[in-house]
Amino acid sequence: MNVKLKRQNYLYYLSMLMALINFLILVFLTTIMNLTLQNVNEEDGARSFLENITYLPMEPMRTTIITFLSFFTLLAIIRIKSMVLEHDRVKMIAFTIIEIALCLLIMRCLYISYNGILLLVIADIVVYIRDKQNQGVFLLIMGMLYIFSDYDVISIGYKIISFRDFLHIYASDFRLLLTGIRNVLVSLNLIVFIVYIIILMRDQMREKGKMVLLNVELQVANKRLEEMNEQLRDYAKVQKQLGETEERNRIAREIHDTLGHTMTGLSAAIEACIAMIDYSTEATKQQLIVISRVARQGIQDIRRSMNKLRPDTLEKHTLEEAIKKLIDDMMQMSDISISYQSTLESMKFKSDEEDTIFRIIQESITNAIRHGKASKISISIHKAGKWLVIRIQDNGKGCQEIHSGFGLTHMRERIQMLHGVVSFDGSHGFKTLVLIPIRWREDYD
Repeated sequence: MNVKLKRQNYLYYLSMLMALINFLILVFLTTIMNLTLQNVNEEDGARSFLENITYLPMEPMRTTIITFLSFFTLLAIIRIKSMVLEHDRVKMIAFTIIEIALCLLIMRCLYISYNGILLLVIADIVVYIRDKQNQGVFLLIMGMLYIFSDYDVISIGYKIISFRDFLHIYASDFRLLLTGIRNVLVSLNLIVFIVYIIILMRDQMREKGKMVLLNVELQVANKRLEEMNEQLRDYAKVQKQLGETEERNRIAREIHDTLGHTMTGLSAAIEACIAMIDYSTEATKQQLIVISRVARQGIQDIRRSMNKLRPDTLEKHTLEEAIKKLIDDMMQMSDISISYQSTLESMKFKSDEEDTIFRIIQESITNAIRHGKASKISISIHKAGKWLVIRIQDNGKGCQEIHSGFGLTHMRERIQMLHGVVSFDGSHGFKTLVLIPIRWREDYD
């Protein structure tokens, strides 16, 4: 059981104890009044009794019934308010007014000899009326009633019998005993009420402290949230810049791969035209037709790269068809011999994988012709576990020290984006070995 639930139980038990004490007080007072009037009638002491009072008492049984009916009605209303009316402001106020009226009726039946019944209503107002303005109004009213509902105050303007008047027929010792019992019960009721208010105030102070702490934590959280939002905005800006840089690099790679490959092929083809023009005009013409077609294709690829699209060849053909067309075009434009071998049953990959594979082969062929002056190139593709293995070997002049220029750098970047690895060897011609962890389709399972 948590602390808050314990405090609620304490308040409930104290309210029940206050109700019990008030019930005992009402029983005590009504019993004394009824016994006194009964003794007066039985012992023919009415004349003596009437000489000591200034106000004729009401019919005792009738006042007793009204007193206890009003008391139990008051308890029922307090119980109903605690169960079903907590969130209904209008009914809460209406029932509180009825409670006050019942208290006044009880005090009237007891000849203003006891006003502690008001403390029950005050405790009820403090707990269940949450609206501070209405709570303050009712507490002010109850405070005024409690202060001025005293016999000595009321008797100044109105003639009314007092509790002391009912004790005149008894001996002095018995009168003191009855007065002492009344005072003890009244004091006990007041003590329980004070304890109830103290626990309630401590509970409210704890709740207020928690609210203050929660507000502080909320302010700190809001401040941290603002800082995190600012960091996220900065991060978004950086990511945007990185994305723009990556996209620029991608477009640059596309243009380099397409333009470099096209220009290399055109250069080799033009050199072939120069060599054969003196021997065969017709063959030269056919070669120029091929050059024209390749040039137009290269221009289309450049335009599509500028529009962030895939190479035109891959848009129109499968990967395997695009590779074969790439090889055929290059062999038609130059004297180079290119062999191609694939052990894969299918070449259907994701689009980013196909783009990378195609660009690797394209860049390797271009480099072999442009830099290596190769006459033969062999290309092989096969599967090894989860890896796609691409080997490209030419018989060019090779190089002892490999300096990664624009083409090799972007080839490496493409492969790294797929979490693959690439190695170069220029000791005997030039060899490129690529390993890519392909996301294999079910066709390969």
